Amino acid sequence: MPYYPMIRNFLCIHHGYYCAECLAAKLTLPVDAIRRTVSQRVLADVTIAYRICQSCLEEQAVFALRASA
Repeated sequence: MPYYPMIRNFLCIHHGYYCAECLAAKLTLPVDAIRRTVSQRVLADVTIAYRICQSCLEEQAVFALRASA
């Protein structure tokens, strides 16, 4: 999971909800790598929810940093 620290760091700096496509564009990573990296974590700081993405403003599955992280 080489991309997990990069994803977590981005979400730590940019608070809010971001879909996989927007995260991929901002981090210049493949969309599948982001989905695979986040979904493989068991006790992760990054959570998946169904909300409005702050970048593209569409309601869909998004990633966010847990409040306790």
